[in-house]
Amino acid sequence: MIRFTIMHALFTGGVSMKVSFKQDATMQPDDLQVYVKAAQLSPAVLQILQQIQQLADSHATLPLLVGERVIVLPTNEIVAIEVYGDQLSVHTRQEVYQSRGQLKTVLAKLDPQAFIQVTKSSLLNINYLTSLEASFSGNMTAFMANNMKLTVSRKYLPALKRLLGL
Repeated sequence: MIRFTIMHALFTGGVSMKVSFKQDATMQPDDLQVYVKAAQLSPAVLQILQQIQQLADSHATLPLLVGERVIVLPTNEIVAIEVYGDQLSVHTRQEVYQSRGQLKTVLAKLDPQAFIQVTKSSLLNINYLTSLEASFSGNMTAFMANNMKLTVSRKYLPALKRLLGL
């Protein structure tokens, strides 16, 4: 999956590029190699490399202590995370996992190109964001793919808009 953020960075940065695919039957089915070829290592090329690396890391996992078990949850399945005190609610499309922890600690373990804090007590995965709607007091409501609604406070709205390229 090629994410919009890479393409947006390329086109707004004035970088022209050619994308091609080369099949290699000697590689394992789950292996993928990405090469970036350029005249020099410019800031635009570094940005592309960082975003490709973040894509590679997007299959990372988040271990959660749920009761007496540790559940290793792929981060790309997380829709949103909310915290009440030290109680974390990790929402996926299918389930809600309850664990303990701090939002800032969890956020530091997640891909900053996909996850963003939207209130003091919640964060969302922009890959599951379906729409944003204005609500009262300058806040917005984020509608997620799992039919979840989250408030986006005015304080965090500019960062969300930047991440979305708005």
